[in-house]
Amino acid sequence: MFLGNDEVKFEFAHVGINAQTPEEGERMKNFFTDVMGYHDYREIPASFFTVDNKMELMKKMGKGTMGHLGFFVNDMPKAIEYLESKGYPVDYDTARYEEDGKTIRLIFIKEEINGFRIHITVKKAPFYVEAEN
Repeated sequence: MFLGNDEVKFEFAHVGINAQTPEEGERMKNFFTDVMGYHDYREIPASFFTVDNKMELMKKMGKGTMGHLGFFVNDMPKAIEYLESKGYPVDYDTARYEEDGKTIRLIFIKEEINGFRIHITVKKAPFYVEAEN
């Protein structure tokens, strides 16, 4: 499902859940495995992604008091312009770039909302892997 306006489309990507400590992160992962039945996590340096890509279990404290929400966008420059026009400036210190060093592939807005940071990204970001149905 895409939200936004005629030019900019936002699609929910995932929720990132922070852990206060690495031990808490492991306990959280064990809960989702043992109780909820999640298996086959994809591990990246900072976290574990569930196989459906909808949850990112942080190994330690990440951005946001509680965590973060990720959204895919169809056009990064237009999405940044749109967010800023709505009063939500982006935090260029959090930007991750394509190999060209100029094209932003992921960026957080500056404001934390209800304990969550929000980032926008493109589907070719390194953490994204197409979920199998």
